[in-house]
Formats: sequence, C-alpha cells, structure tokens
Amino acid sequence: MLEEGRSKGFGFVCFSSPEEATKAVTEMNGRIVGTKPLYVALAQRKEDRKAHLASQYMQRMANMRMQQMGTVSLPNRLAIFVSLSSCGSGSVPKLQP
Repeated sequence: MLEEGRSKGFGFVCFSSPEEATKAVTEMNGRIVGTKPLYVALAQRKEDRKAHLASQYMQRMANMRMQQMGTVSLPNRLAIFVSLSSCGSGSVPKLQP
C-alpha cells in the first residue's frame, strides 16, 4: 500500500482458495526480503484481532501465575518445581540442601 508515493510497509493479497492462502502463510512467513523478515498471516478484522490477542495475553498471564505458585526457590540454588499430586499424602516433600 502506498501513501504519498511511499510504501506503508504492508499490503493485502487475495487468493482463489483457502489452500493457496495457507500455503502462502506457511511458505512466506518469516522469509527475509532484503534485510527484513516478512510477517504473513490471514487477515482479521481489528476487533477480532484485539480480542484474540487479549485472550492470548490472559492465558499467558494465567500460565505464569501457575508456574510461580509451583516454584520453590532455594538460596544459591536452582528453582525446583514441586508437583503436589505426586506426594501421596498431599504434603510438600522436604528438600535437602
């Protein structure tokens, strides 16, 4: 797309079949043109894209919280993930230094 004779840095392409569109995305996304990587994806309405991105963000945040809840930090040691379901009585096993 052009604005005052200069490229806006993006464009849209229509394909005759969904298979062609999928092939373009898988083969062209990430390909380097000149010095820049292409970003190729199926077009979405702005509202749909915002909703999808918000959903992804919320999911990532929930996953991070779950990981933080299951991590025990020891001084000068690596963090250890403790799975409570593997403890027969449901108690947290004692960790040896």
